[in-house]
Amino acid sequence: MSVKLSVVFAAAASPLHIERARETASKAFSALSQEGAELLGAPEPILEPEGLSEAISTRADLRIIFVASGGTSRLLRRALAGVEAILWAHPGDNSLPSALSAREKLKAAGDWKAEIAFSSPKAVPYEIRAELRAIKALKEFGGAEVLAICDENVAAELDGALSALGPWKPRLKRLDPRRLAGCLEAERGQMSLGEAVSALKGIEVEHATQELEEGIVRGVQLAELLQREAEETAGRAIITFDCFRVMEEFGVTPCVAVGLLLERGITAVCEADPAALVLMAACHVLSGEPPWMANLARFDRASNTLTLAHCTACPSLAASWPYRGVLLEHFETGKPAALDIWLRRGPIILANLQLGRRKLVLARGEVRDSGLGDERLCRTQALIKLKGDLEAFLAETSNHHVICYADIYEELSRLGRRLGLEVVAL
Repeated sequence: MSVKLSVVFAAAASPLHIERARETASKAFSALSQEGAELLGAPEPILEPEGLSEAISTRADLRIIFVASGGTSRLLRRALAGVEAILWAHPGDNSLPSALSAREKLKAAGDWKAEIAFSSPKAVPYEIRAELRAIKALKEFGGAEVLAICDENVAAELDGALSALGPWKPRLKRLDPRRLAGCLEAERGQMSLGEAVSALKGIEVEHATQELEEGIVRGVQLAELLQREAEETAGRAIITFDCFRVMEEFGVTPCVAVGLLLERGITAVCEADPAALVLMAACHVLSGEPPWMANLARFDRASNTLTLAHCTACPSLAASWPYRGVLLEHFETGKPAALDIWLRRGPIILANLQLGRRKLVLARGEVRDSGLGDERLCRTQALIKLKGDLEAFLAETSNHHVICYADIYEELSRLGRRLGLEVVAL
C-alpha cells in the first residue's frame, strides 16, 4: 500500500546570519526532500514571527522548523507557542543555543509542544525520520482492513475496541467461520502432507499421528484460503481469529495458518485481541519483518529473565536452515497443530499495548534461549533477558507481548504518542 506523507518545512534566521542561513537551509531542505514525503514550504529563511506563523499554518502531517541561525529565540517563541513541531538545530551559527533558549522560555510559559532534533543540515535527524515512519505506519493501518474469523458478537467487541484509535481505526470485515469451514472441506484431499510441510520451510513433524498430519495439511490450506481472501482487500489486510471458535468449526487450531500467513507477509493475529492486533500490524509495517505475539508465562528476579510462550511464531524467526522447529499438538486442547519455532538469539524489542488503560509499554531485551520444550507451556518458548528494571516492567505490563528483532523502539514510542497513549519506556 502506497502512503504519501506531507511535511511543512520552514527555516528561521536572523538578519545578521542571512547569507550563511540561506546556504544551510538549502542543504536541509534538499536532505529532507529525499525522505519521500510531499515537501511543502521553501528553504528561504524567515526573519519575522508573523511570516513563520503563516508558513507553518499549512495543514500537513508534520511541521519542521529548521533553526538556520542564532538570534532566533524570540522569533521562535512568538511563532511556536502551542504549536506541535520539530525544531531542527544544526552544529553551526548558534543554531542549537537559540533552539534551547526558545524551549526554555516556552516551557516556562506552558506553551512548549515541540521537540528539538539535532544534526548536520546535510543529514535528516533520526527523530524526524522516526516520526515520519510512525506517521506512515499509522496511515497504513488506518487504511487497512481487518478480516476477523469470528461470530457477530466477537466482531462487534473487536470493532468497538478498535474505535479507541479514532481516525486511525481500520475497517473490519467479519468472515463467517462456517463458510470458511465449508470452503476448506471442499479442498480436502487436494494437498499432501509433504506439500504442507514443504510450505512451512524447515519445520519438522515429530511423533506424527494421522490426526496431526491431517491437521497440518488443513492448517496450510486454511492459510492459503485466507491469503486469497486477503488479496481481494483494498489496502493492507490484517487477519485475526477467535481461536476456540475456529477449533470448533475446523477441528484444527489456527496456529499453522497464523505462522504461515506471517511468513508470507500478511499480518495474522490469534485470539481476536485488538491490542495485539494493533501492535502486530504496527511492528510488521515498521520493521518489514514478521513479529511474534506471546504470553508472559514466567519471570525470574534472580536472573532478570522472562519466559515467553505462544504457538504462532513463523518459521523465518528461527535461527537456521533447515532445522527451524517442530509441529506438535496444541498445548491447551491437544488438537493439531501448533508450532514450536526455535527462535534465533539476539536483541529484541518487547511491546505491550493496553487499550483500556491507554498505555503502551516498551522494553528492550535479548533472546537467550528457545526451543525449551516445556510441556506445561505453549509450544514456541523463549527465555528473554530483560534490559532494565524487571520490577518496573512487571508493575506496568499486561499479558500479550509483541516481540520484534528490528530496533523500532523510537518509532513505536512516537506512534504511541500520536495515538494519545501514555508511553512507558523502560
